[in-house]
Amino acid sequence: MKYIGKVSVIKDYFIIGMRYLKFLFSGAAIFITLWMISSCRKFKGEQEIPAYVKVDSFNLVANPLLEEGFLTQNITDVWVFVDGKSLGCYELPAVIPVLESGKHQLMLAPGVMFNGISGTRGMYPYLVPYKDVEFNFIIDSVITVNPDVYYYDNTVFAWIEDFEDGYVSLEPTSNSDTSIQLLTNNPTSPLYGHITGVGYLDDEKRILECVTNEGQSIGFELPAGNIPVFLEMDYNTNTHLSIGMFVQHSSGELIQYPMVIVNPSGEIWKKIYINFTPLTNRYYDAAYYNVFVRADKLDGVAAPVVKFDNFKLLYKNLD
Repeated sequence: MKYIGKVSVIKDYFIIGMRYLKFLFSGAAIFITLWMISSCRKFKGEQEIPAYVKVDSFNLVANPLLEEGFLTQNITDVWVFVDGKSLGCYELPAVIPVLESGKHQLMLAPGVMFNGISGTRGMYPYLVPYKDVEFNFIIDSVITVNPDVYYYDNTVFAWIEDFEDGYVSLEPTSNSDTSIQLLTNNPTSPLYGHITGVGYLDDEKRILECVTNEGQSIGFELPAGNIPVFLEMDYNTNTHLSIGMFVQHSSGELIQYPMVIVNPSGEIWKKIYINFTPLTNRYYDAAYYNVFVRADKLDGVAAPVVKFDNFKLLYKNLD
């Protein structure tokens, strides 16, 4: 009788176990079904397997209609459009899934970090996006595109300083203890030419503050009305930099407006795109503007050295 009792108990456990497994499999099936439904909701139409576009980098090439100086770039992102619809922004290098097949219009717009801040990414308004009106998307295949881009024809370079002519258009202000000197590059650099601007600070020369002086001009006249105004700058520094503008207001007031603080670059060359558009919109009736750069001798940096090159002050001529 005990033996039969044991068999009866085992049988009961077996039945309970089977019911439990059935419950688990049913739950799993429900979960998988819901997951598939939610995943499919991401896809429009019948296509569920994307084609892929791979973008490693953009190549900045010359526009023969412009005097644009040395071509350096720090394009960090790609903004993707298919048939005019935005698929978002992707950090480079990127592999972009596209739920299309066959021939469609593909546009890839270069993007940068405004003011060097990762949270302020945007399409760079001076570079013409890559566009292919009959790009062939192939399902479950990866097609690599590394586009050439160039400055728009109506880009205005209000100021270029690459130090190559031996003249420095950044003059020390009354606050400055020192000035920007010329440093010969040996060997010549394809990105920074023969000469680079450099400033040295120490315990006696504690402030470097220099401002643009375009020959005998009093400054730059820049557009407002949300017309983009940017400063491009290459730099190599072991200390912090302050970059901004002196604004000569139409009332006669002179305003010094620091725009960004640039962190040390780790003894390597970097490029930054400074967005002055909010400033020119704020002071829309300013008489003129001048760019300034400033470095201070801070505790903890024994011998601050700041190198500059390829300054470009840009806006678009919309006339």
